[in-house]
Amino acid sequence: MHSFRLLSFLLPLAAAYNVRRSALTDCLNNAQVPILLTSSPGWGAEVEPYNLRFTPAPAVVTIPRNKKDVQEAVKCASKTGTRVTVKSGGHSYGAFGLVGTMVMDMMEFQDVTYDKNTQIASVGTGVRLGNLATKIFQLGQRGLPHGTCPGVGIGGHATLGGFGLDSRMWGLTLDTVVSLDVVLADGTATTASKTKNPDLYWALRGAGPGFAVVTTFHLKTLPAPPVNINYGYTYTFTTADQAAKAYAIAQEWGQKKAPKELGYGILLFPKGSFFVRGVYYGEKAKFDALIAPLLVLLKEAHGGKDPVTSVQTLGWIESLTALAGSSLTTPVKGYNLHDTFYAKSVVTHESAPLSPKALKGLFNYLYTTTPPGGAQWFIISNLEGGPGSVIDSFPPNTDPHSTSSYAHRDTGYVLQLYGFTANSKPPFNSGIINFVKGMVDSMGPEAANLPAYAPYADPELSVADAHVRYWGGGVRRLMKIKKEVDPKGVLYNPQGF
Repeated sequence: MHSFRLLSFLLPLAAAYNVRRSALTDCLNNAQVPILLTSSPGWGAEVEPYNLRFTPAPAVVTIPRNKKDVQEAVKCASKTGTRVTVKSGGHSYGAFGLVGTMVMDMMEFQDVTYDKNTQIASVGTGVRLGNLATKIFQLGQRGLPHGTCPGVGIGGHATLGGFGLDSRMWGLTLDTVVSLDVVLADGTATTASKTKNPDLYWALRGAGPGFAVVTTFHLKTLPAPPVNINYGYTYTFTTADQAAKAYAIAQEWGQKKAPKELGYGILLFPKGSFFVRGVYYGEKAKFDALIAPLLVLLKEAHGGKDPVTSVQTLGWIESLTALAGSSLTTPVKGYNLHDTFYAKSVVTHESAPLSPKALKGLFNYLYTTTPPGGAQWFIISNLEGGPGSVIDSFPPNTDPHSTSSYAHRDTGYVLQLYGFTANSKPPFNSGIINFVKGMVDSMGPEAANLPAYAPYADPELSVADAHVRYWGGGVRRLMKIKKEVDPKGVLYNPQGF
């Protein structure tokens, strides 16, 4: 009897869903917008996320060829009450670009042009970072601050953050965005900049997904440094106390001594592996003099033993390639790199580095806790603050003069805590989630309420918690802007507005 009642309840819902989907596809076909359906060849590959612990199930994928297609697709979604998510590179940790009933895949937006007079690069939303870096260097020996993974798309990267090892010197990717060509939730095409739609411009630079569909980014480029020192020092600490002491040394040195020309991070791996790495954007002699005092301190913490050392003097593209660990060139179609993982992030404040107590808790946990099912893990702790950091030079998103909703303008380090399956493939052991959460919990109450970094999306956070951790004091203004630009909630971000 209960089964019959449940079935009688579900059947009308399914029928209504099918009617809405049919109306949507009819509208898209009439507008001649290219689409894929569940029955289309290549559907499985199209909706396969970067993070394979998710299995998103959209009803339709649109592949717009131009701005007009984007406008028509959004109008169809609005008319039929369909939620839309936008996919740029598809690297979302939570597969957020694929969770809409309709997905808009921006793969056809691949143009990269450069104006030598303004030094602005205009970049299509489907461009991946490796291809972008290569192209703007070819066009004008220019560079941009961005992450090291070549396959990440510019869309989420430039609207949520965009940290790279050059960001302390240049800012985040979003800090280089001077304007954006967008399509609003009602299908209107417009521009967002400091002078046109400034509220939308503010929202898109920090909390972008869900406010508009960006078709083109206009980014202020910078001269690519001709000399880049890629460095890495690997230590192995046999005890948690040794590792905690070394981290405290490296943490303090970065925040007090690292100039903005030094990209700097501390990486932790199983079996006591402790890696200090980054890039110095300048001459090797200056780097050698700069890093020497840190190496003395870490050698002492390492029992007088030298680290395994790698220091290379490289050109710009060679430096980026070394950081990527692979070619910067990525396929426009058929991109097929994946992982199966869960990650969290912690953003420390410039004035409050992790305390000795928190570090002791973390390293005791790492040295005594085994992840489930042979899972692997790493922690990346990148310095965003420190002396002269451009990231922290911008006003906070609560400042009336702020042009960015990015919240973390008083940052010390951003930690990414990451657990993944032994072979990076499914099945995913849910115990990995608890293991990674345990990393944060082990640092005690001082880490419990610290901010988080939106590009490392954590689907375990509630919407309300994500809002506060990602965007802090900017949440109320973001809610107001969302109601103004998308009152029907057509454009969707699971942890957005």
